[in-house]
Amino acid sequence: MEQGLPIRCRAEEVAGQLHLVVAGLPFLAERSWQEVGWGRLGIELLSLWRIELLLEPDRTTTAAPGSPQKIGVSRVGRAAAPDGRCWVYGCQRDDWTLGPDSRLVEPLEFLSGQERQALMEILQQAACWPEPFAASRATAWALAPAPALPEPIGRRRPPRRTGRKAQGKAQGKALGKAQ
Repeated sequence: MEQGLPIRCRAEEVAGQLHLVVAGLPFLAERSWQEVGWGRLGIELLSLWRIELLLEPDRTTTAAPGSPQKIGVSRVGRAAAPDGRCWVYGCQRDDWTLGPDSRLVEPLEFLSGQERQALMEILQQAACWPEPFAASRATAWALAPAPALPEPIGRRRPPRRTGRKAQGKAQGKALGKAQ
């Protein structure tokens, strides 16, 4: 980490990276949106930032009874800058002097409603790394088990002596050399 930089990123920096994602900055997701469901979705941006988003049921829309609830991005869990600094949910408040009345600063607050919607649409179509295997004949070789390799045959050394006899012999050798 460079000298003079703070240990933590600011929420504004993380929001700036999310603005770049909405603007079209390439990134890779650890898993697909459908595979995550509720949970954490990690993305790695071309700018080498790593951002972990929390997916939860969308509270802004009400679903009809019996219909599946829509999943949305609820907050940023953590982010890591390429220079080693990090941002963790809860590490930044608007005014620490207010004590318990201070408000958590969250990077998604800096995005407009349209940008949040665009971010969710982009994340739903995200490419994953590694690419998921397709169930086709072309990739059947990738799913075959690897052949077992034979274990190397080597000579084992006898175990070292650590008892009283070994200590006595070592002391005797040391006394013989001293004379």
